[in-house]
Amino acid sequence: MVTKTISLPLTLFFFLLVSTVSVNATLRNLSRAAENKGVWCIANDKGTDKQLQANIDWVCSDEGGFRDCGAINPGGPCFEPNTVRDHASFAMNLYYQNLGATKAQCNFHNTGIEVYTDPSHGSCVYVSY
Repeated sequence: MVTKTISLPLTLFFFLLVSTVSVNATLRNLSRAAENKGVWCIANDKGTDKQLQANIDWVCSDEGGFRDCGAINPGGPCFEPNTVRDHASFAMNLYYQNLGATKAQCNFHNTGIEVYTDPSHGSCVYVSY
């Protein structure tokens, strides 16, 4: 019986090759938001706090699809800054992304706008599919 021993340099080469492929595959699977590519829907400057609060209430309800709005609740990664406009932007983007990301899905009675710059900040990540 012949036994071959793989040398240490060859073993190290295969380890590095597999590790590199694994890291590259992981990086390709990052969300588009993390890569700063895509389109997002946020509150425009025309919407009043009353209109934007209505958007939050609707998007985060069963009627609006009961999106997971926990991120904008106290202690959530998107609670700060604690403004109606910021919270509405996050909720509106959830709705927009989950329903096809069309211009019509970002209208919100003329209070939404599509943007091409990632509005994510700190640990608050706005998804983009």
